[in-house]
Amino acid sequence: MKARANWLIIPAVALGLGACNKKEEVKAPDAPAAAADGAIQEAVVPAAVVTTPAVSVEERAAKLGFAKHLTADTEAVATFYNGSKAAESVKNSKLWKLVQEQMGGGMMVEPEGPEMDDEDMDIPEVEQVDPAEPAVGVADGEIPGVSVDGQAPDMSDKTLLADEEDAGPAALFGTEVTIALGKSSGVQLGHLMTLSQRMNYFQFRNLAAAMVKSVKTGDTSDLQDAALSSDGEETFKDLLKDSKSGVALLEKMSFPPIYIAFRTTPAQQPGAAMQVASALESLAMFGPMVEPVKFEVSGRAFEGSKISGAKVSETMAESRAQMEAEMDAATVDQLIAAVAKKDIVVASGTVGDYVLLMIGGSTEDFKLADAPANSLVAGDALAFSDGYLAKDLAAMSYGQKEMLEMMMTSAGGLADMANGLRDGLAGAEGIGDTRDLEALFQIVADREKALLALADTDATGMVAFYEEGLKLESFGGVDRGAVDWKAANRLSHLGDSDGVLMFAHMTADAAYSEKACDYLEALMETGYAMTMKLANLPMEGGDMAEFQGMAKMFDEKFRPDVVALYDTFSEDFGGSLGLESALVIDVNGGAPAIPGMPQEVVDQAKVPRVSLVYPVTDRAKLAGSWDKMNTTITGSLAKVSEMVGQEIPMQKPLSSEKDGNVTWFFPMPFFTEDFMPSVTVSDDWFVASTSQVQARDLINRAKAGGEVRSGAWFSFDFTTLQKYADETLELVDAHAEKIMGSPMSDEDKEKAKQVISLLEDMDKLTVHARQEGDVQRSSIHFKTR
Repeated sequence: MKARANWLIIPAVALGLGACNKKEEVKAPDAPAAAADGAIQEAVVPAAVVTTPAVSVEERAAKLGFAKHLTADTEAVATFYNGSKAAESVKNSKLWKLVQEQMGGGMMVEPEGPEMDDEDMDIPEVEQVDPAEPAVGVADGEIPGVSVDGQAPDMSDKTLLADEEDAGPAALFGTEVTIALGKSSGVQLGHLMTLSQRMNYFQFRNLAAAMVKSVKTGDTSDLQDAALSSDGEETFKDLLKDSKSGVALLEKMSFPPIYIAFRTTPAQQPGAAMQVASALESLAMFGPMVEPVKFEVSGRAFEGSKISGAKVSETMAESRAQMEAEMDAATVDQLIAAVAKKDIVVASGTVGDYVLLMIGGSTEDFKLADAPANSLVAGDALAFSDGYLAKDLAAMSYGQKEMLEMMMTSAGGLADMANGLRDGLAGAEGIGDTRDLEALFQIVADREKALLALADTDATGMVAFYEEGLKLESFGGVDRGAVDWKAANRLSHLGDSDGVLMFAHMTADAAYSEKACDYLEALMETGYAMTMKLANLPMEGGDMAEFQGMAKMFDEKFRPDVVALYDTFSEDFGGSLGLESALVIDVNGGAPAIPGMPQEVVDQAKVPRVSLVYPVTDRAKLAGSWDKMNTTITGSLAKVSEMVGQEIPMQKPLSSEKDGNVTWFFPMPFFTEDFMPSVTVSDDWFVASTSQVQARDLINRAKAGGEVRSGAWFSFDFTTLQKYADETLELVDAHAEKIMGSPMSDEDKEKAKQVISLLEDMDKLTVHARQEGDVQRSSIHFKTR
């Protein structure tokens, strides 16, 4: 039996509703195959090919900042530009000003001392550096006040801090901050994911074993303790002994090279360098295990500290007897030997007009480009940014394809937990035959693997820039396979009407929908089987007895009805609708005539309306699905009536027809055509809505056609929300005495206006995910006023 999946995808927001039982042949993209034993395979990263970029290397180097110092095999980088501008935007926003006013109004208790005025709360401004211009009078690697070997200056010379702003946090974050991951980062992140997977496996295996033990002893405390401490000592011991995640994995692991670079002005750099160097002094807490290090990378001097794995292992060896009480001597030897090879190096220095902090497993792991022509900006990796170099950049990021593939291969899910439960129950005595559960757990794992196999991975890049607010353009990345990128969405124009607050639409991918529903079905069946297994265990106790009684009642009385509804919904209802869908929320609805509400308010008020729209592929099948669901629900209500001793009849829906559109609804007091939860159906369209008027309007507009757009779309209109809020406040204020018994106070009105004013800075948020050629693209625009 196939289910219908409703996928609401909002990658910062986009909607998808797809049918599970669609059988169209859809070729799934190839996905990286996982190793048979679950271990992480070392990635073979091809040598970087340096080609002639669309723009010059010098142009990229000037605009993209620290990327010109990163080697071509850098696996990931994220740079944030002009942080002081972002801070200034926040400081000038209505929200920030309201927060300041509220803080000044007593929301925060200020310490005794001199009063603070608004200037004291200002974010320090930072002298901006044009990325295209080198620091005046400063050679690469040479900073005023810093010795040529890169050592931090003697800060006893107060002339270096003539301006205290130069030593503040703004010196580090105000101009440009870059975080980069060097070669082998993907492999090491994959190892961490494997460790996480195996931890989930052992936690749930131990939980299942504790359940078996509780049944045998009749004591549920063991089960409770296992649930509360599932990541404790027992799991740790299991991990150490595990061939996939234990000492063998530790031997492969090392700290990947991480680079954190802060761009500063010449005046700020001495103070910034001191801040970073001072932060490294906290490593002294590790005592004798810490060694000072000095080294050079591409002619730049760095110094810092190394946490010595050899010295850590010596400390561990002192506790050998205690360790051997928990594991065998051979494992202890292997663990101590593995730790002895694992160092962590933290060092800082200066590179041009940057203060650089580096963290890694060895000084040999740190690499810097000796010239832009040999750096990350010289190849094709950052070519996605070429069309945006003239923009006012806010951020740029890049992720290597091989790194993302490694992470996707290593990513776990519910399968690890299911496998743990399966193995924890396997061969258990005292709880009956568990082979059916073991088989279901395996099905969950298999179906999850099939769903994940639909994912496709490519290198990812993103550029954010200031233009009518903030825009983000992304390229590549991980495509889970949920969206049919090639489909021409016929409902794209439904979000263009006045008063539309939120709109989202997409076409779900048939293959993904089918496999997702298979997976969901397996989870539901496994959950039911687990519940019934627990309900039939020979365990006593008040809570357990109540649980067992409810579970058995459900199984005997309502399980057939639930299965029938599920089958009808998935096979008949799901099979009668198409894969495209749209969500429309507007603020044009009429208010219901609620008793006690002034007539003027009922006549003038507007309420939000929500509708979900799908194409109809088989109207007869759709009608038949309701007949089946109605019969099943009627039977269920008869059983409930028998249980409670009171007749609960099935409500009969009413229908109305107009222009070939039939609306079905249940009669309720105060309902109007514009405030009526209902379903409206034509030969071509299905609309589930809170308003019959909106449903019919959407069907007519869908029939008329309009803009066609591919991919997934989401939009939210802040101007519409502000207008609606203003009009609602005005209406409530005008009739407050009739609504609330007294007029609105000036204070309440002012507070309401302040909250609404927060919307004055914002215009509209739009998200469009799509495929251009073979590249997955998304555009996000947070438009401001």
